[in-house]
Amino acid sequence: MRHILKLAIITLLLVGCSSLGGFVESSAPDENFIDITGGIDRSFSYKFKVEYRTTTDLNQCTTYHLALGKRIAQQFEFDYYPDIKGSAYSVRLPLQELEPNTPCNWKPVMAFLCVNSAGKEPTSCTSIFSFRGVQDIGSVTTIECTNSNFCTDSESNIGSGAINEFNRAYQVDIVAR
Repeated sequence: MRHILKLAIITLLLVGCSSLGGFVESSAPDENFIDITGGIDRSFSYKFKVEYRTTTDLNQCTTYHLALGKRIAQQFEFDYYPDIKGSAYSVRLPLQELEPNTPCNWKPVMAFLCVNSAGKEPTSCTSIFSFRGVQDIGSVTTIECTNSNFCTDSESNIGSGAINEFNRAYQVDIVAR
């Protein structure tokens, strides 16, 4: 069902946006990816999300933001649900779901962890990685989540969460606080 809904949304967007300047699904979404693994607290439901933005200033690749009074990049997100076994999980995040070689030059900019109470659709999202062209992250990241579904980096994490090394695994442990 999830795949059918995702396909329907993508189809609508492809029809609506392809004429605007380059919203095209990539034929090789796993060309760049990151695998995320780690320990997990089972008192929450989880999903990961990758946000893409356009990187060109063409009108068909930007949207006018009335409150800011200027044109801003268009964005689109893809959701990924982890494979959970016991107290461990793994998930692959493709980083080329949208074809970058279009007039809009779509690029992934952030990866998010989304949580909710166990059994509910994850809706509260926290940025865990940014793709800014630098590598500034510890070997293990620990994310602490509260009963109110708010997650933050643990105080022991060093670095900004920026990564530029792809096609490898990152360890992100998710704990209840």
